[in-house]
Amino acid sequence: MNYRPPIYMQLRDSIIKKIEDGEYLPNEMIPSEREMAQLYDINRMTVKNAIEVLVRDGYLYRIQGKGTFVRGEKNKLLLGTASSEANYGISARAKKVGMKASSKVIFHGFVQGYPTMSQRLRLDVADQIFALHRVRYGDEQPLAIEYTYIPGALFEDADLNDYAQVSLYDYMNNKNHLPVEFGQKLMVVGCPQREAGQLEIDPGTAVFCFEYTGRDRSGRIVEFTRTYIRTDKTNFRFSSYRSE
Repeated sequence: MNYRPPIYMQLRDSIIKKIEDGEYLPNEMIPSEREMAQLYDINRMTVKNAIEVLVRDGYLYRIQGKGTFVRGEKNKLLLGTASSEANYGISARAKKVGMKASSKVIFHGFVQGYPTMSQRLRLDVADQIFALHRVRYGDEQPLAIEYTYIPGALFEDADLNDYAQVSLYDYMNNKNHLPVEFGQKLMVVGCPQREAGQLEIDPGTAVFCFEYTGRDRSGRIVEFTRTYIRTDKTNFRFSSYRSE
């Protein structure tokens, strides 16, 4: 028997999606409970319950006599399973919360003889791999450091782009190998010394470590990325449901 979450939780998730997609902007007033009840054709008490959960969880805030507003968190990324797009990159996420996004390339080029990465990409050890290492910034503050690897045979001219200015995913899409399906792994780790220097934090500080394996529409592995993200610059949220 398939479980469907309560209607108020479905509404909660719908509002979160509107916030994350930028339809509801930071510090913008959302429709009233009456308007939402009419919009979704549901009971007003159901709307009230959803709004109370969102206020409790920090998505919204109320101003007496004025209405309910989206809580603005301009200095933090929003990550988590509630996101509607698995390949929603850090630059796009930063822009969604009002940051000025930028990148610094610290290494790019073709490498080979990297057995671990060859195995992750399902390549022979002798095959070339394009490596791209970047520090990602929001409002000129370091947010994350990314280590990305893609098969050289599919992206033979990858080293011709300036990835401080050019989107890697736009380039991969132009080559008809955009990753559309992702395997993801999340860990919280002590930041290694080298990455701590780039992120301007103390070595050993807790950071999110994400690993992504991306497949294109044909199912071929076209990307492996490991990202270290500052926890003080990030909100991580997810939704789960329990059947009674």
